[in-house]
Amino acid sequence: MEPLLVVAGGPSLRKQTDALRAWKGAVFCCNRFTLWRNPPVSPDYYAVSASAVLRDVEPNNPPYGKKRFVVSRIRDQLADWVDDDTWTTVYKKDFHDPPMPGGDLLVRNGPTQAGVMVQIGAWMGYTDIRVVGIEQRGAGHMYDPRAKLDVKYFIPNEEKLFSSWRVIKDTYEDAGIRLRDSTPNGRLNEILEYLPLESAL
Repeated sequence: MEPLLVVAGGPSLRKQTDALRAWKGAVFCCNRFTLWRNPPVSPDYYAVSASAVLRDVEPNNPPYGKKRFVVSRIRDQLADWVDDDTWTTVYKKDFHDPPMPGGDLLVRNGPTQAGVMVQIGAWMGYTDIRVVGIEQRGAGHMYDPRAKLDVKYFIPNEEKLFSSWRVIKDTYEDAGIRLRDSTPNGRLNEILEYLPLESAL
């Protein structure tokens, strides 16, 4: 199976546009990626937070080539999407077993949307997953042309967040799935194997 690139929203993406254009695998985007004018990649998959869509913060009709997902830790929030066969609902309740495509999908609550996307990608059967645009440090929370440089990351519980990423790494690597980070100077470099995006092409 082709590799999967999970695209988060960190400002490092601005410096990786050439490498992103050259990417040949599947692409999974999220949140406000639609605000990026003339993006260098087109999403095969797209994930949004139900609560953010309901607040008109994230797109309610994001672009996708194969499948789109709406995610929530509140089951009632997913009710509006359950009967829409253009969406796959994802209930963030618990960490699911090593992936079985087509089976029940329960993801670990706590990590960022990119962490949820990694788990969904593994559930779909991808065994080579790379993440990009996950700084979790400095300024610029997402790729948003309206964002100011003084916008800082807000991580309410860093210990829980990075613990969740370690569990994801250990669980999926034990299941034969390779996770790598292509975010320059990203904090996940300390947890996942770092591989510059250019080297992965």
